[in-house]
Amino acid sequence: MGRREAPVPEGPLKEFALALRLLRTNAPGAPTYRELADKAHYSPSVLSVAAAGRRLPTLDVTLAFVEACGGDADEWRERWTRLHTALRIDHPELITETDAPQGRTGSPGPVTRPEASPTRAGHSVDEPPALLAPAATRRTRLGRRAGVVAMIAAAAAGAVLVAVLLYPSRSDGRAHARTTAKPSVSATPSAYVAVYRYRRLDLPNYNYYFDLKTGTVAEGDGPFSMSTNSGGDGHGAFELPDGADAYVSPGGSLTPDQCAAQITRAPVHIVRFRQAPPGSVFCLRARNTGETAVIKVIDTDDGNYAAKIAVDYYRHGP
Repeated sequence: MGRREAPVPEGPLKEFALALRLLRTNAPGAPTYRELADKAHYSPSVLSVAAAGRRLPTLDVTLAFVEACGGDADEWRERWTRLHTALRIDHPELITETDAPQGRTGSPGPVTRPEASPTRAGHSVDEPPALLAPAATRRTRLGRRAGVVAMIAAAAAGAVLVAVLLYPSRSDGRAHARTTAKPSVSATPSAYVAVYRYRRLDLPNYNYYFDLKTGTVAEGDGPFSMSTNSGGDGHGAFELPDGADAYVSPGGSLTPDQCAAQITRAPVHIVRFRQAPPGSVFCLRARNTGETAVIKVIDTDDGNYAAKIAVDYYRHGP
């Protein structure tokens, strides 16, 4: 069961959008937007937005949509031109002037950095402070740590000397042991670096996407983005990015290292709303880059598949 489309809103674009939807459903095989994208050479999200009835798509997107469905390009060119002329006079805000930056398949546009979060002492509140510390500050901290290590080493040497003086050696030349040696414990460093933490994102419906790489909500899908759909049971699900695996945690937290380990054992490729109710945590990991998003579900809506989440995003590698 594919994604259920939202109703077309009332307005001057309703007839045009409904006609595009009818053209797709009447095309051979009633292709999904993902299948249509292979022929139209525009992303599924751009084609879906074109038939959403919120804005008039560009002529290029319209003709690509129509030709991929086997429609009459000349007829639709004339239809688009008439509507564009009328909207330019009465509703210019409904006209899409250019294609979406990531609209054309194979030619992604520049990635826009999200707006800076409120700052505290000059730093973003959701950025890890360790990543933002100036190089001089980090060097100063390293110097302090080195001094502390030297002091500890000197104290240890002094303790050994006191033990030798207080406890005479045995006849065989070995000192009496007063303590039991403890095995050294070395912590394994994480292979992940936090890019942002607990970024709250609200998806109004399934026509939008969580852009996990930039920590924003967008109309078009990106290289590591997630939307929602019916989930096959009509109650909603998180639509995972292509080339990514997921893991739903039975507990209330996840680290990126735990995510990678669990996905290696038992990856899943669909996360239904019923599997991840509000308060639960799941994670996504891209197979080719290793980038990871740990997601806490705040709220979901199985009516229009809206969702509210909080995201921790990690880059894999130093």
